[in-house]
Amino acid sequence: MKKSLLLLGLLGFAAHAQAQTNPWTIVNVPTSNILSQSNIVQLHTLSPTLVWGVTSDKVATGAAASIPRNFIRSNNAAGDQFDWGEISVTSGPTKSSTVGNISGVNATTAVACSFPGSTFDGPSTYGGEIVKTTNGGQSWTKTTTAAQFQGGFCNWVHMFDATTGVALGDPTNGAFEILRTTDGGSSWTRLTSNVPAPLTDEYGNAGAFFALGNTIWVGMASQNQGSQVRVFKSTDKGLTWTASAPTPITYLIDKIAFKDANNGIAFGYNTTAGAVSSVTYARTSDGGATWTQITPNNTPSGSFYRNDLDAVNGVYYSTGPRFPVPATNQAPEDFGSSYSTDGVNWTTITLSGSTLATVGYFFSLDLIPGTTPGTTAGYSGFYTDVNGLGGIYKYAGSITATATRNAALQSALSVYPNPSASGMFSVDLGSELKTGAQLTVSDALGRQVKSQTLNAATIGSRKINLDLSGEKTGVYTLQIRTDAGLATQKIVID
Repeated sequence: MKKSLLLLGLLGFAAHAQAQTNPWTIVNVPTSNILSQSNIVQLHTLSPTLVWGVTSDKVATGAAASIPRNFIRSNNAAGDQFDWGEISVTSGPTKSSTVGNISGVNATTAVACSFPGSTFDGPSTYGGEIVKTTNGGQSWTKTTTAAQFQGGFCNWVHMFDATTGVALGDPTNGAFEILRTTDGGSSWTRLTSNVPAPLTDEYGNAGAFFALGNTIWVGMASQNQGSQVRVFKSTDKGLTWTASAPTPITYLIDKIAFKDANNGIAFGYNTTAGAVSSVTYARTSDGGATWTQITPNNTPSGSFYRNDLDAVNGVYYSTGPRFPVPATNQAPEDFGSSYSTDGVNWTTITLSGSTLATVGYFFSLDLIPGTTPGTTAGYSGFYTDVNGLGGIYKYAGSITATATRNAALQSALSVYPNPSASGMFSVDLGSELKTGAQLTVSDALGRQVKSQTLNAATIGSRKINLDLSGEKTGVYTLQIRTDAGLATQKIVID
């Protein structure tokens, strides 16, 4: 998924969290361009009022699932009206090609990936493609070549910014097919180095990724349900990659999310006779290098929903159905959304304002920092009714974190020169730190541009050279976070 940007700036260390009552509001007022009944299966939120997404036609209960190959895009200042349309791919709708995800760049530009679905009847060599629109979805142009994803499989595509993006394909010719763009998605080049070699039967999983700033984590899969799967990671916008040790999750990682540069959670499942039979949850505190199974009994406490997973402002979010979902007597609380600060203990968030009487799945979720520090914004996808109404929930609220400051650390922290014309700073840390303290820098919009764990040598020297020479002029927030509290300092590049 996703994409989320972590707002650290003036936020405090989260000792506990408190949810705003009913932060969700159902939106989508039909315009003349209505897709009719649709499932909103994937979202990419760019601002509190701008979102792109993928939809599939809603089908009757018990019928075969329809193929996701349509898009939505918010088109007004409030972010509650939407354009709808088909994402044109080379295979064409008669071939049943599946659109995996959309990654938006702005209100008019987005890229999307497709792959052959279970009913695909196109060429046997077709492994998918990447298409791009620059006119709000009115038309789409294929930007990968005929040789790319030929005989492979395009799992997802993600744009880090307006120029740089990455896409993951399954192994071909003994190596993962990872494509990268530096021209806004107009052309793609396969990486030939710094990509971990695939394990036996290892491949990618559609939609199993999470991006935070320039870093992206990718959940992998195996053809063998008993095989432990890995997490791939890149810290330089997909240019170079490392692989984790095998995680406790077997078969596949379905969703993954990181609340900061070090702490993340992931889950995957096994199937029996086509139905989910078990779910495994794992977490990491070292940036994804190693993973441990969530305990006790591998079961998160409270209300965890398993269709989609996100993290923003140091808090995890989930949406969808519970696991397991009761076969009968399903209640409204068996479907919804929840939040957690540790990935283990989950609290339900009320989804309010629905005009739909039928209990159903929430398919997708994508949240970002709001315009005010500490707030969260974004969207969740359900399905529209027979008139094309609803199906999209808008989040405008917060999970507020209790802030504690370390007075001694704050007093000792100093940065010079400040402002800096070069983007180079010297940071005096004082003597209050312990190994494992976290240094982060975020820009004025809350986007994390720097993150590192301070090791013993750095803390012993009490100073660190901070290189932001690659960043734009403007105001940034430096934060040092420890178990005993935090300290922040505004720094300026001029």
